[in-house]
Amino acid sequence: MSHQPPASDKKARARSSAPRQVTLRDVAEAANVSTTAVSRVLHGGDASVRVSEERAAQIRAAAERLNYRVNAVARNLRMSRTHTIGVLFENLNGLADGPLYTTHLLDGVASVLFRRGYRLTLLAEIDHSDIIGSLGDGQLDGVIWCKLARDPETVSLIHKTPIPIVAFNAAAAEEGTAALYVTCDNGEGLELAVDHLWQLGHRKIAFLYESEEVNTPDCVDRREAYQKAIATRGGVHIVVECPWKLNRAVDELKATGCTSVICWTESLAGRLLDKLGEAGISVPGELSVIGFDSTQFCETTTPRLTAIRQPIREMAAYAAEALLELIGGNKPDKQSTVFPCSLDIRNSTATV
Repeated sequence: MSHQPPASDKKARARSSAPRQVTLRDVAEAANVSTTAVSRVLHGGDASVRVSEERAAQIRAAAERLNYRVNAVARNLRMSRTHTIGVLFENLNGLADGPLYTTHLLDGVASVLFRRGYRLTLLAEIDHSDIIGSLGDGQLDGVIWCKLARDPETVSLIHKTPIPIVAFNAAAAEEGTAALYVTCDNGEGLELAVDHLWQLGHRKIAFLYESEEVNTPDCVDRREAYQKAIATRGGVHIVVECPWKLNRAVDELKATGCTSVICWTESLAGRLLDKLGEAGISVPGELSVIGFDSTQFCETTTPRLTAIRQPIREMAAYAAEALLELIGGNKPDKQSTVFPCSLDIRNSTATV
């Protein structure tokens, strides 16, 4: 007659045969560091604990080797955090329509957040009448706000928002502003573009942007930088505003007599190339065209698009790192970080 062991014995044996859960101390011993250092790297612990990038890499490698898993629920309850970062776009026109600015931005942010155990949430809009309520409802630990407006009311509200904010591709910050600012050197980029066209003999250089973007911070910066670059050469600036669908844009450019045009984004430049092709206008034979961003998209246009390059991925990764530092209680040394631009010369520009 067989005897079945009590259920309690079965459970006990199951527990004893189950693999032991890897602890923080195990990772610390494997990486030859303190448990506080492991907690800082893997849990976002005590902000006063400084860990070098080399040591942090050792800790992450040891955690991966031991198959260490963070108990996210316990960690979040302990630290009053959600480990979720928001990326706010207020004029998001899509991710798969050709231009790659947004894709590169998200890739840069995700490369940092996912490695650090954070989730990423896309925010397509915000209630400007209740910014504090929209961002301070406890669902996010911080926000990367793309193209943050610099109007006094918004800046004032940001001071009161209970979570850290990094403004991406917005005007450089004034002293005392609560948010950190990460942007490219729009002035340098437009100077390079204008100088390139000037060297090719162009004297009637237009700047084109969409009316929907008239107050977008980086559009404003680029428009003003273009005007300055033209003025220093004694030229006359030609600013053309058009609707997003570019209705009448080709006719308006022709009416100015310009021989070249700088578009404020590669997206706009790509759409303009299509319109010019439909109108039978040769690029660069009749009109030279320059865009701004210079992602791989510029290699797919006809002709290949000359464009000002901003290091989008690097800027976005830096913004994510800066935001995590703010969340950890560390204030960066400088309020604004400006990345240099360069010019990628392709086939859409030529001599007059």
